[in-house]
Amino acid sequence: MANPFLRNSDLNLLHPVFRKAVVAVQKALDQERIPLKVFEAFRYPERQADLYAQGRTKPGKIITYAEAWRSYHQYGLAADFVFFQNGQWNWGEEGEKKKWWKRLHELGRKNGLTPLDFETPHLQLANTSSNALYHGAYPDHGDNTWAENLAAAIAAWHGSPAAPPPPAIPFRPPIG
Repeated sequence: MANPFLRNSDLNLLHPVFRKAVVAVQKALDQERIPLKVFEAFRYPERQADLYAQGRTKPGKIITYAEAWRSYHQYGLAADFVFFQNGQWNWGEEGEKKKWWKRLHELGRKNGLTPLDFETPHLQLANTSSNALYHGAYPDHGDNTWAENLAAAIAAWHGSPAAPPPPAIPFRPPIG
């Protein structure tokens, strides 16, 4: 398992249904020459808890309203897109960027994703809820990489709230 406190943009750790939608959105953004890229995708609960503490028990402004296991990121079902220009990440909303954020949301909806009104860079899988996910109602068609990563994150979690139930690991035929 990677360092659970670091930002992760590995699309392979996303649920395959969500991953396919993110790839389609990224392809459309690239074709339209909109410089938004996936900044963060799967987020370990340790990082979510650390981000949640910011502005509450840690210095800084509040940047998330979701505790560990209450964000779609922990389930590989959310991604944050941020402007990447001249080798720098930029969350700006000025000028032309406003229409680009709007286009990101349009492309997301076209691919079965939902933006959040209060968090412009965020897209998540539509037609589920963080409560359903927390109780183990995971989307169908998960693959081994997604399921094993989520199961490992669940097994390693010792914080509060308690971890959700692990996903079923898809059948793997024996080798040889």
